[in-house]
Amino acid sequence: MRAMILGAGLGTRLRPLTHVRPKALAPIMGTTILEFWLNRLRSQGFQGVALNAHHLASRFRELLVSTHQPLPIRVFEERILLGTGGGIRNALEFFQQEDFVVVNGDTLCDADLHDILLQHLISGEPVTLVLHDCPEFNHVAVQGLDRIVAFGQEARKLSRERGDIRLLAFTGIHCLNPGVLGSRQRGVPLDILSIYRNLIEEGRPLKAVELSRPIWREMGTLEAYRALHAECGRWPRGILDPLNTGRPQWVHPTCEVAPDSHFAGYVSAGRRCRIGGGAVLENTILWDDVEIGEGSVLKDCIVTDGVSLSGSFSGRVFTEGVP
Repeated sequence: MRAMILGAGLGTRLRPLTHVRPKALAPIMGTTILEFWLNRLRSQGFQGVALNAHHLASRFRELLVSTHQPLPIRVFEERILLGTGGGIRNALEFFQQEDFVVVNGDTLCDADLHDILLQHLISGEPVTLVLHDCPEFNHVAVQGLDRIVAFGQEARKLSRERGDIRLLAFTGIHCLNPGVLGSRQRGVPLDILSIYRNLIEEGRPLKAVELSRPIWREMGTLEAYRALHAECGRWPRGILDPLNTGRPQWVHPTCEVAPDSHFAGYVSAGRRCRIGGGAVLENTILWDDVEIGEGSVLKDCIVTDGVSLSGSFSGRVFTEGVP
């Protein structure tokens, strides 16, 4: 079994964080989404992973080298952004004509990917999309138990006109047979939804696998990124391994934290951070190699790699130091 993690997006809605790291490498309580999926795939029996990269592609290679991932990973760097369909087509040789799973590099989900791929293979359909009920994102029309018939505006129109249509949300997890994209030219931008719509028009059904009340979070905006840190503290420990859950505050063992500093709400401090005496951090996220000066106060702040700060700040995002 093999899988693909989509990591090539520009992450425009998550700027300015994505000026520093690709979206899939933004840390959540010390763990990136990339590391989350790699751990989950390995534990569920997958034997290899393809990763596409474009924006800040070198950062992916740095992480994979520094963390010594046990799962074989091949990075497919895109000179131009190819989109989901083009990115998958560019990596198709990696899957050796076998059906495979694709996951988004900006979402977390507790789905059993091994079971989902098995359901897909048993169905014999060319494509399986994993869906759930999330009203904010319900844009996929499903007829009956598991037949996907439309997306977006067309899906909403069908749901208004027909009583046998349900609207569900795409989790970002799908299974594909390589033949779906094999005839397409490699290295050319391609919208995967156009491929899926063509299959529907040709009478080749797309299968829906519906998850019942999954843990699913999309980390596309600063607000969602902050909210995910708060949720980690409320979730039970171990519920989304290797994500650090069950405690509102997480500090990497390599940090130097003054004993008279004070934390409130959720706080995450990455590798080699230094937090000075009397500093107060509330609902604040520190990436790696951050230095917080003595007596500084940070509330609702995000501080990215290598930044040094002294002073009082609220609601700020820092990609460069402030004296």
